[in-house]
Amino acid sequence: MQLFAPLFASLALFATTSTATNFTGEVLNGVPVISYLNLSDVPARSVSRYYLRVGELNGGLPLHIPVLVARGTPESLESGKKLALSGAIHGDELNGLEGQVANLNGTVIGIPTRNYFTSHNSSFLTNVNRVFPGVAASDGSSGPELLAHNIWNDVWGNKSQVDVGIDLHTPSTGGETSLWCYADFRLPYVERLAKLLQPDTLKIDPGEPGSIETTFVDNQIPSITVEMGMAKFWNTSLIYRVYDFVNRLVTVDDPVTKGQSIANVRNVFGDILETIYSPETGRMFQSPRDPSIEPGASVGQIAYNSTDPECADGCIL
Repeated sequence: MQLFAPLFASLALFATTSTATNFTGEVLNGVPVISYLNLSDVPARSVSRYYLRVGELNGGLPLHIPVLVARGTPESLESGKKLALSGAIHGDELNGLEGQVANLNGTVIGIPTRNYFTSHNSSFLTNVNRVFPGVAASDGSSGPELLAHNIWNDVWGNKSQVDVGIDLHTPSTGGETSLWCYADFRLPYVERLAKLLQPDTLKIDPGEPGSIETTFVDNQIPSITVEMGMAKFWNTSLIYRVYDFVNRLVTVDDPVTKGQSIANVRNVFGDILETIYSPETGRMFQSPRDPSIEPGASVGQIAYNSTDPECADGCIL
């Protein structure tokens, strides 16, 4: 899968001379925008949300990616591990995870999607998972290289804010796989990390240069790449094996009753923005496989028996 190479006319590198979290003063969808993250600034026993500003498009349109930080107990930055959990670098890889933070002895830095454009269109030309740790703008980086550089330095702190890395993937659109992972056993703890996942297949290899997993391992940070299911599809059985996650509440051919909840609309952070209820009693006979649906698009069709004269020849909801 790919990203965007010549699409960026210019991208600005956002840096800070301070080690504190740098808030730009902007707010996007109610979420503060940052250009640098310091984990010590994140409240304990909570999940904090940010948008990281990673550059600009031609015309000055700012580019942001979502970041979640689940921090455990106040002492957990020192007593626990710091996990980098990232997904959707190739845009169509939409499997997700869910976690709990109340008794967490550690910190999870989650990046639900690192590749904004291929979340919508995966036809760009550069594989971002081959350019980490990226290149600074001052050194003449391309768009993908700068995106990788800003994630590596401004979220992961040039490895200082990460102890363990897990990178989530699916096959490319059109492919399907079981739950498996890449693992480089040459670094201690990687073998244990991979086996704790209990994958169907464990592929032991030295990794791909420029990938997140290999870049972490090269920097002595245990990391694995996890592949699961199909692209552009909630592979619920496999997601349950990693952790519980539910989005679509009914599937094709399921009977539904009037007023029954049939789907949740979520934002990139996983919040439920709206619950959709069945307008009639019937059967769900069509449902989109791709969960990334634009506003106004159909989330399904229900076949039902109607007494409305206008439906004498049949109606579909």
